[in-house]
Amino acid sequence: MILEHNLGARSKKALVPLAGAWIFIVGLIIGLDAAWWVVFPIAVFTLPAIFEAARGDVARLTLDEEKLSWASSRFSGEAPLRDIDYVRFDTRLDFAINARLYLVDGTMLRLPVECIPPYQAFTTALDKAGVRHERHHFSFF
Repeated sequence: MILEHNLGARSKKALVPLAGAWIFIVGLIIGLDAAWWVVFPIAVFTLPAIFEAARGDVARLTLDEEKLSWASSRFSGEAPLRDIDYVRFDTRLDFAINARLYLVDGTMLRLPVECIPPYQAFTTALDKAGVRHERHHFSFF
């Protein structure tokens, strides 16, 4: 096993921002006496994260000597290393990193954002596995 990455919806990394959002919502209601129709749309955006935490969803990415596999609550897949031409990392404007697998047959697979490990750990593991990777930062041109 070269890399095994697991991220649960009940982890501190997931629950702290959710708690912060609800502290903000309660602060709007109590501190600013905000109307429900102002606060309701903000609260609705937190519902998917609450449901994922309640279900205990876990996103996984595993890289071994033969294949790269991933699984989340909505997506799963795998690709043999011999079929991967390179992995492309794209930094979005919100600084999130997307990863795409470009296969030798010309097809492309997107890795789910929730499954992608920290960039440095992932690229180190790809180097150990002998998989080429590229990094592309966002631009306006």
